[in-house]
Amino acid sequence: METIRQAIIASTIQAFGSERSIYGIFHLLKGKKSAQTIQDGAFFGVLTYFGLFPTLTREKIESDISSLISNGYVEKVDSDRVCLTEAGYRKIHKFQTEHPFINDLQGWDYHRFSEQVWLRLSLYVQVITNVTNGHHRFFPVTHQIDVQDWVRRHLPKEQRKREELARQLHIDLERFLEDCSEVQALVMVLQLSGRQKVGMTKQQIADQLKLSIEKINIIHLSTLHRLIKKVERNEQFVHLPLFIQGLKSSFVLTESARETYGLLEKGKTIEEISHIRKLKRNTIEDHIVEIAIQNPDFSIRPYVPIEVEELIVKVSRKLQTTRLRDLKDNIPFEVDYFVIRLALARKKVKYGA
Repeated sequence: METIRQAIIASTIQAFGSERSIYGIFHLLKGKKSAQTIQDGAFFGVLTYFGLFPTLTREKIESDISSLISNGYVEKVDSDRVCLTEAGYRKIHKFQTEHPFINDLQGWDYHRFSEQVWLRLSLYVQVITNVTNGHHRFFPVTHQIDVQDWVRRHLPKEQRKREELARQLHIDLERFLEDCSEVQALVMVLQLSGRQKVGMTKQQIADQLKLSIEKINIIHLSTLHRLIKKVERNEQFVHLPLFIQGLKSSFVLTESARETYGLLEKGKTIEEISHIRKLKRNTIEDHIVEIAIQNPDFSIRPYVPIEVEELIVKVSRKLQTTRLRDLKDNIPFEVDYFVIRLALARKKVKYGA
């Protein structure tokens, strides 16, 4: 596989197992916030890759797929579906072993605010290291007014408190970076600016390390996602939690699904919500599946009896598929696709697969 993007595409093909088209992969990696994309990502366990390549085009993914086919890693199933070959499986295993930072990616959970965390952190480090050393004139690493205002609000007024905060933040960052892979730590440190030190751009780092800019971007994201995850787990950091404060909601929904969720909370039925919002029933059902995926406390019982849910999960495991038509054909009574999708959504929440 010639690029990290091709490797991640191949990993997604492995997860989809030829059950989704290459354009399903395209929408996932580009970060399309549609019900189908979110459900596919959840059901097949690849929401971690959501939005990793926001500038990806259809032409690029088609070219990548062609390259994977010509190198013998992927083969066509039909016009727009592919699957991994044995050589592809071996290559993916090798790639994942050599690039452990891939496991830190949490695209769907953190894609909305991870860069905001970075801007806060990088500017704060620059400001605190300069002002504690008596330097008050420097070019800020970001000119975003909201980030600059945030740093001003959270910067102590007293010099003694600033020095103590700088010391403790250094300890936090050192502890975090020691737990990262060598390349993750290096890419983060090289970007940071401080007293008499100007951070490097990602392109400069790519040139220095002789890596692609795309790979540097993924390493950068993986490090941020690792940082956020560790803070969420409350791993005894003193100041790092500050940079995530107020950015993450309890669970993430598309705007339209959030409106539907608000009406469900008021006791409205699918039919009532469809009428109120002037949307098709199928669209409201898509929202409910999205809610079930994202909110583990949301009850699907009004729509799926427990015995039906258990049977769908059992059949899915037996057939080793989440293909709706296959599941419907193997359930010994009439059940609609909405019920199957909800059962699969809850299976993902409960068991992670």
